[in-house]
Parts: sequence; C-alpha cells; structure tokens
Amino acid sequence: MSRFQLIFTGILVVLGIAGAIVFAVSKNSGSQGALEVVMWGTLKAQNVSEFVSKANADNRDTLNVTYVEKKPATFESELVAALARGTGPDMVLLPQDLVVKQFDKFYVVPFSTYSERDFKNSFIPEGELYLVHGEEVKGVVGFPFSVDPLVMYWNRDIFSNAGLAVPPKSWTEFFALVPDLTAKDQNDNITRSAIAFGEARNVVHFKEALSLLALQAGTPIVGRNSQGELASFLSMRGTGLVPAEEAVSYFTEFSNPLKPSYSWNRSLPADKSAFSAGRLAVYFGFASELPSIRAANPNLDFDVTEVPQTSGKRMTFGNMNAIALLKASKNLASAYTAAVTLTSQALQKQWVDMSGFPPVRRDLLAAVPGDAYQAVFYKSALISNAWLDPNREATMDVFRRLIENVSSGKLRVSESVAAASQEIDGLLRSDI
Repeated sequence: MSRFQLIFTGILVVLGIAGAIVFAVSKNSGSQGALEVVMWGTLKAQNVSEFVSKANADNRDTLNVTYVEKKPATFESELVAALARGTGPDMVLLPQDLVVKQFDKFYVVPFSTYSERDFKNSFIPEGELYLVHGEEVKGVVGFPFSVDPLVMYWNRDIFSNAGLAVPPKSWTEFFALVPDLTAKDQNDNITRSAIAFGEARNVVHFKEALSLLALQAGTPIVGRNSQGELASFLSMRGTGLVPAEEAVSYFTEFSNPLKPSYSWNRSLPADKSAFSAGRLAVYFGFASELPSIRAANPNLDFDVTEVPQTSGKRMTFGNMNAIALLKASKNLASAYTAAVTLTSQALQKQWVDMSGFPPVRRDLLAAVPGDAYQAVFYKSALISNAWLDPNREATMDVFRRLIENVSSGKLRVSESVAAASQEIDGLLRSDI
C-alpha cells in the first residue's frame, strides 16, 4: 500500500470516529439556535453573499452563514495557512480538483447521516466525485453547490458563409467540416480557424478540452486500481486503442500543417480572443463565460450548443464546487446544517435564479428553461463530469507537455501518453 493510501485510510478512520461524536452532540444542540458559520470560496462575493444573506433571513433559526471570497490563485495557500494558525473557516466551496490534494482537511459526513442513495438521487453524476468509499469510513466530503459546464460557442456568420446551417453534433461530423470553416491566404497562413485544438499555449482551456476527449473516449483519467488505490488510467487499453491515445491523436490533429484538418498553430492569438474577433468558428468555453464573450464584441453573431459527442456516453467537462466541512471547525453541527440547507431544492432554486449557473440538483434540471442559452447550460450540466486531479497546477504542466511533445514531433502519441500517465501516478504517490 502506498504512503498516500496509508495516510488516506488513516484519515478516514479518524474522521469516522469524529463524525460519530459530532453528530451525536448535534442532536442535542438544536435548541441553541444558529451559530455563525464562515464559508470561503472563489465564486464572486457579489453573487454568493447576496444569496447567503437572503438564505439567512429566510431561515433565521437554522442559518447564520458568512461568505468570504478568495482569489483562485491564493485560495488553497490561504486555506492551508489559516488552518495551521487555527483561524480557518468552518466550510469551503471545494473545487473538484482539490478533493484529493487537500482531502485530509475535510470532514467526511458518514452515509449513516446522509445516505448515498439520497445523494445520488439529488445531485448530478459529477457530484459523485465527492463520495468516499474507504475501507473504514464511507460518506460525503462535499455537497454539490454549483457546476459550470464546458459548452461550444459557435460563430453563426462563419458557418453561414461556409454553407452550414447548424453546428456539428459529433466529433466525426466536426472533423469533416474543418476544411470548409478554415481559411488561408496565398502563403498558406491561417486567417480564419475552424477549431483551436492542437496546442496548449494559446488554448485557454486546453487541459479541460483534452480531459473532455479522454473522458468521452472511455478513460476516467484517474481512478481506483484493483488494490483500491488511486492511479492514472491514461494508459488503460480498451477494446481497441488506448482511449487517451485516441483523445490526444484527435486533439493534436488540427495543429499538423501536413494534414487537411490543419486549423491552428501557436503563432495565432489566444482562442477566446480569436473567437471574439470573429476569426475562430468555435470556442470551447464554460457557461459562465457568456457575459464576457458578449461584452468583448457586442456585434458578434454567435450561439451556444452542447459540445460534440462520440458514439458512447454523452458527456461534457464541468467545473464543480461543493460545500465541504473543515474538520478543524469548532461548529461542525451548524456547518452541516448550513451545507444541507444551502444545497436543498428550495435554496438551490434561488441560487440558480440569482447566479445564472445551471442547477446541480436533478429535480431542478427536470424543468428546462425557455431561454435558449440556459437550455443548453441545463442539458450540459446534467452530463457534466470531471476527474480526481491530484494536483491541478502540476497536472496542468503534465497535460501541456503531453500535447507539445506530440505537436512538436518529439514523441509519438503512445510515448507521450505513457509518460504523462507515469507523471500522474507519481503525483498520486507523493506527499501532495
């Protein structure tokens, strides 16, 4: 058993004992009223604070939450430092890519308190990344609060000028359209691109896009091996090719100048800027980017649709935040009540209406709104997925090297995927 697995199992045992004590005490503390609960997160305070204030006012006897916004770049370091000083929050909005790295900081709510069936019946599939199935303790490390799905923004004018009425629904269909959507000058320089795939330096969400392709191809990227340990599945072989190799081959195809699908290179501007300028047919961005795309070019004629799919399970990538309790909190009982209340159907409906994010709850996703953009965001939220990232900064570099090793011709696809898999395995075994 690896050092990471030993630590992980030990933590679960301790948290299981602590949970029994905390929730036994909480049963007798309801008459004391709501104590203040402090929550940190990286979502904008303008949205969350307004939502929390209204929730507090509507639930005076059970809720007294204060939200503190932190910058994404310093959130993790500030949290670790505050916990070391004993001044940390009671709970946080935990991104899915920090579950593994900072797991020892969070309290696992046992399934005896919040059942696995209730969790799965309430939240979208991506939320299951926050479920813990340890040998000693099983439970919930975070209650899904928000999801930001990856969608495809497409330029209506570019498609119309190419004689295309609707955007492609599959990657195979998209591949065939690339020559029609790409334009070059007499020197073979790209003047308009179909898709910004194949590079990392000027593709804003290259890691998420490649993750999407790999997940759709059939690899969880990180999962549990036969020993129950977290491991990289990038080199996992399916019925044919290694799924991750298929994903990398497709992604890097568009930066190869020798291929008919050539549409992108590292000399071009960042993909989001190119899309806003009307020089990129499609941009793979998150639902939350809609306002900024509108603001960048009010005259841009664009629409949004679901990302293309393969013949397998429908899926997109989603950035999720879940309310996780800090085990160092002196007020775990009230924090638990706050987490469950803020993720309830009634309050989540208010959050969706105030924030513009699609719901994380299945019961709210059942009612698709009439707004064209929101309808796409709702459908995309339901099929959102992600993976247990051991270290988001380090794996960003791993994915960058994975792409550039192939696009530069330094390594074959199989060699680059194998190297990336070994690097991720090393991160999982290290003291992260």
